[in-house]
Amino acid sequence: MDVEDYIVLFLAVWVLLSALATKSTGVFMTLTLIGLLITVEVSGLFMNREQKENLKPLIEVLVVVFTLIVIQKVYEVLSGG
Repeated sequence: MDVEDYIVLFLAVWVLLSALATKSTGVFMTLTLIGLLITVEVSGLFMNREQKENLKPLIEVLVVVFTLIVIQKVYEVLSGG
């Protein structure tokens, strides 16, 4: 197996375990973002520029979702609900 195969395998297992371990969509998205960021940082030396560029839109979408989750939680705390 190539390094790219191990990267894809790790991400697939991470997402599957995250989906099985959580009941909340927000927590699942956050765990997926964490796994993706860990994968990109650890395997950055083994990935070419094109592969990194292909992952950037997914990371950006998950960061936006994470930001919306944080804003929602802050609003809930500030509104007392």
